[in-house]
Amino acid sequence: MPSAPNPYIFILALLLYTCAVLFLAFFFISHKKPTWVYGLLGKGIVTPKETDSFTPQFRSSLYSSGAIIAIRFNLDTGIIKAINKTGRDLLGIKETANSGHNKFLHKQFLSDESREGLSKELNLHKRVKNYPATCSVNDSLIKTLITAEKYENGDVEAMIIDITKHFNIYQQIEDQNIFLQNILNALPVPVFVRNTNEQSPFTNKAFNDTFGDADNDPFEIYDFHAATDFIKHTLKEPEYTRPQQANTSIFQTEFSTTINDEFRHFEVQRRSLKKRNGQIFGLVGVATDITHRKQIEQDLRDTTRRYKNLFWNAAEGIATIQSDGRLTAVNPALATMFGYNSPKQLLELVPNTEVIWRNPEQRLEYLQMIHEKKTVIGYDLEFVRKNGTIGWMTISSNGKFDAHGNLKSIESIVSDITQKKQSEIELKRCATIDSTTEISNRNALEGYLNSLLATKPNSAFAVVFIDLNNFKPINDNHGHHTGDKVLKIIAQRLVANCRKVDFTARLGGDEFIVILNGVDSKNILSKITKGLLDAIEKPIILAGTTHTISASAGISQYPEDGNTITDLLKAADASMYEMKRLSKASKINEQLQLLANS
Repeated sequence: MPSAPNPYIFILALLLYTCAVLFLAFFFISHKKPTWVYGLLGKGIVTPKETDSFTPQFRSSLYSSGAIIAIRFNLDTGIIKAINKTGRDLLGIKETANSGHNKFLHKQFLSDESREGLSKELNLHKRVKNYPATCSVNDSLIKTLITAEKYENGDVEAMIIDITKHFNIYQQIEDQNIFLQNILNALPVPVFVRNTNEQSPFTNKAFNDTFGDADNDPFEIYDFHAATDFIKHTLKEPEYTRPQQANTSIFQTEFSTTINDEFRHFEVQRRSLKKRNGQIFGLVGVATDITHRKQIEQDLRDTTRRYKNLFWNAAEGIATIQSDGRLTAVNPALATMFGYNSPKQLLELVPNTEVIWRNPEQRLEYLQMIHEKKTVIGYDLEFVRKNGTIGWMTISSNGKFDAHGNLKSIESIVSDITQKKQSEIELKRCATIDSTTEISNRNALEGYLNSLLATKPNSAFAVVFIDLNNFKPINDNHGHHTGDKVLKIIAQRLVANCRKVDFTARLGGDEFIVILNGVDSKNILSKITKGLLDAIEKPIILAGTTHTISASAGISQYPEDGNTITDLLKAADASMYEMKRLSKASKINEQLQLLANS
């Protein structure tokens, strides 16, 4: 996975580039001693007229050296035998040294330390090149470089150049080099400079601590810092590198190795070092430990793979919905739930989720919850399938918002709860519906009365308690199956003879309750009750058998007879038994009257 360019790499590269240039300048001045330096140093150049006392070989070297002082002296006696005009002027010698007098000795311009060191080197090697020495000229100390050769007779021919000015420059370069080295050593990332000779003039502390000696790599395990391949492929990009930017010489490589028994990953950014003419003389690079980033990337890939597996194989529906209602990603489970053959078909045929919601009010409520809480968990709603049938689903969503708080998209998980809802409806129906008569049961009655009483109605309502007479013989003689059918027919007759605003329920056994709403007239109440009793007494024919049922009814009124369920039912029950008693007494009187008349 490509990483974003480091915003500090260019500043760091520039710093490293400056360090490399200063280092190379320091290297050349302190080791190479190129002849072009000499040409910049002298206040005078030795001429052929001034070299009569010098050997032809020395003259040849002298002409090409640009030396300030050309001198011949005896190492043992210190007598100066020959010196050029520039040397005489600088050292204040009035007579020529060619006369052979010994009034001026080499110890008069060479410091003791420099003279002893030079003598030691010449006695040992017979020849020195660019030997650093300190000279006294006009009561001033100057830094010089001496190239000299000693002969058998003890004479020494020497070329001396003044490097005082350039020594100061060199010292500044060295100080700056040390300063830059300290800065680079303070960096936590490995930094290296590599030249075309496969050498590393500079590596910082982090590099050495991480990789060891860059020039001592027998197994070539750290080939990322090798300059040859990099320089060779600057015109043609190698397979293992990629340009960080077009038309630049900055290349990025990923490199892996084992360090201290630990497998590590590095990202190496390298930049070629070029001369003014465009010739490459090396490269500077930074190696960043990306082991942790690689682990994060691998974890991200693993997480993405797991998410994709979950997305495509989950039993629940998963969807991404844009703020305008468009579906942009759905899994197979969601497509199946909505009645489509595939996610592709769902995305093509459903332009907006509005068509899925059965109730627009629910959708508005859901979106409002997303905006207010950003998360919705377990929101139940009705949805419309492709074939037009209705189902139930529960949705849990998380809203994605931009920096300004605007909704961008919604990630949702959806479960089909149609069967669950149907079961709940059935359970609720069983809890409130009498299974025999299919009208409301005692639970529904109590719930209805609780709701009615909670509103504290201004208008009166009545509770009619109905108890069937002589129902037990039907169960005894014809069985409970027939008795249940009779109860169902009677319940249907009660519902049919009630108004829409009324409520009918089976209390249990052969007892029924009818709630008559908005009835405050005794006449109307008696008329409706009589109609209900008359409907019950109509003959019932089942399997060729006629069954005749009568009923007794008692009435209680709200609020005269009570303002609680218990009080109202108790008053209605008492009224019903009083009616039964009066009915029995009436029948007895009628029978006695008949006996008296017979």
